Amino acid sequence: MPNPKLELGFKYLTAPQVRKRLGLSRFQFDIRIERGILPQPTYVDETSSPSVRYFDENWVRIAQAILENVAPGGRKA
Repeated sequence: MPNPKLELGFKYLTAPQVRKRLGLSRFQFDIRIERGILPQPTYVDETSSPSVRYFDENWVRIAQAILENVAPGGRKA
């Protein structure tokens, strides 16, 4: 697993932190971003190998609102 850069860790949340807050598994989280259900990460550090995805608090609020309005199967309620 890639290590987040310290300065970015103070400003953003990493994918594992966001997954925990949203209550999603890695697969559930990744597939929702891939399918466009959730927005793209706030910032992607591509200087790391592999790249590290970062999310801000506003992203988390938007994601929570989206997940509240989507049925468990991924369809809008």
